[in-house]
Amino acid sequence: MNRNLFHLILIFFCGCLGVEAQNDSINWLEEVRLSDVKLKQNSEGQFVKELGDSLIQQNEPLLTSLLKFNSPFFFRENGYGMVSSASVRGTGAAQTAVVWNGININSQFTGQTDFNTINTQVFDNISLRPGGGSVVYGSGAIGGTIHLNNDFSFEDGSNNDLQIGNGSFETYQAAYNGNFSSEKTSLNIGVSGISSENDYKYLGTDKQNENGDFYNISLNASLARWLNDANIIKFYSNYYQGDRGFSGTLNLPSNSKYEDRNSRNLLEWKSFTANLTSSLKLAWIKEEFKYFENRDSENFSFGEAETGIIKYDLGYEFLPGMKLNLIADYNIIRGDGSGIDNAERKIGGFSALWNHDLEKLTYEFSLRQEITDNYNPPLLFSAGGNYRFSENYLLRINTSRNFRIPTFNDLFWQSGGNKELDPETSLQGEIGNEIRLQKFQINLTAYFMDIDNLIRWVPQENGTWRPVNTSNVHNYGLELFTNWSGAIGGNILSLSGNYAFTKSIDQETKKQLIYTPQHKITFSGAYELDSLVFSFQSLYNGSIYTSSDNNYELDSYKLVNLGAEYAFAKSPETSLRLQLHNIFNEEYQSMPSRIMPGRSFNTSLIIKF
Repeated sequence: MNRNLFHLILIFFCGCLGVEAQNDSINWLEEVRLSDVKLKQNSEGQFVKELGDSLIQQNEPLLTSLLKFNSPFFFRENGYGMVSSASVRGTGAAQTAVVWNGININSQFTGQTDFNTINTQVFDNISLRPGGGSVVYGSGAIGGTIHLNNDFSFEDGSNNDLQIGNGSFETYQAAYNGNFSSEKTSLNIGVSGISSENDYKYLGTDKQNENGDFYNISLNASLARWLNDANIIKFYSNYYQGDRGFSGTLNLPSNSKYEDRNSRNLLEWKSFTANLTSSLKLAWIKEEFKYFENRDSENFSFGEAETGIIKYDLGYEFLPGMKLNLIADYNIIRGDGSGIDNAERKIGGFSALWNHDLEKLTYEFSLRQEITDNYNPPLLFSAGGNYRFSENYLLRINTSRNFRIPTFNDLFWQSGGNKELDPETSLQGEIGNEIRLQKFQINLTAYFMDIDNLIRWVPQENGTWRPVNTSNVHNYGLELFTNWSGAIGGNILSLSGNYAFTKSIDQETKKQLIYTPQHKITFSGAYELDSLVFSFQSLYNGSIYTSSDNNYELDSYKLVNLGAEYAFAKSPETSLRLQLHNIFNEEYQSMPSRIMPGRSFNTSLIIKF
């Protein structure tokens, strides 16, 4: 298998090198600028929501905080800054893929991403794509994908942003982003950190959050260089370091600590001709963690995994708007840790992606097959299309088969791993509607998922826990994204809102899955008044069940944040921002006995030069 895969990659590679190009690089500027071209080219029939750099900078640096108020996704949090996982369209945390510049970075051990270990300030944009995406983005892309992107520009000059802030609970933040470019070179550098004692009071009690202190820092660099008019080299690198105590529950104290160290590196060589596009990617990802049950002790459990990826993508444009991509990739993952001894898996994959853009109709069809000895991979597919009936109405339709592979913990855990596990699979479809009425835009999507072979850890007769394939779940619901922008009194007003109705039903018990709210609403806006900008954010999160028999639940809650930013200098551009969070001091929980913060504030000084 490995030899055949190598031969295919070699044939693609040599075929690309044998063609010379004459086109000027400006013709390919869009593909060069974007770090994740497939997100734009292979999302037919699906809605993609982009959160730009200005919105990212206006929010707290933790990814949970950004998405909680700007998406219909639900987040289960163990406290501010603590472990946080997402539920998209009612799926579990391991069924949502986080994608860094086109590379899936979900943990090899747990299959998921802790959203409080992602510092948003070092990314140019963050995009959300609800719905299946396993053909392009691999395991876990069942409920949806969340994309962390760094983009390039080739304009002579530089831009620098510096932000320093502090707030309640002895919280301190700092971030710097610099962009430097010429006609042939583009360099982006980002550094962001946050630390907090995080000792907020538990509302309604005489207790406070203990052992919840945390800090993290994220370093990011991306570089692009034109070799000639038809060849460009791009390099991305990200390093994350975070230490935090794990706060206990309302009635159970904790003295534990957790340390994260994550490195991600990606090198891409891209070539262009009149009809051919060639991309060779090499990626190396390393994740490390240490868990101290007693933070005052030297004893800890640990895990570390290294992932190497080689990926070759050859695209041929038959006619303008008609393109076929053939992709071959190979992944090798090695892991070691407490309970896992030198585990390894090798995965080869082949994909074919077809896109056709007509005057009113755009459609795509994609296939992917993986080859590995660790599990039985299903044939994955995706088909979708957009049809524009008028300037005011667009119809989207998409269907796909997606999967989640067993994790290292599932397969190789010494006291209970199960090497006979099959991947979780899903068949799903959705219909979306985009309506534009002057300055008002609505995106409404209805979806259905049939998820099989859910992997769950269940107790055995001897008392040990072991993962097995169980259950069938049907997820269905509605998603609404809206926005409006206009002027009132000569000043700009922008409004946006999201709504999600979600049903996630276990077909054996006919009960709603736990930690899945049926309703979530967010609404936000900003009003610009000369040098002063007022903003607000609000959300309503419906009640959630915390037991599989649906007998226990957590109450719904409403949160409102207010903000104001005043620009008091133009050279350099300098402003001061004040934000008030949870202004009504709402007591709320998204996990039992883990109370979230009440009213708090933070201030920031922003300098752009």
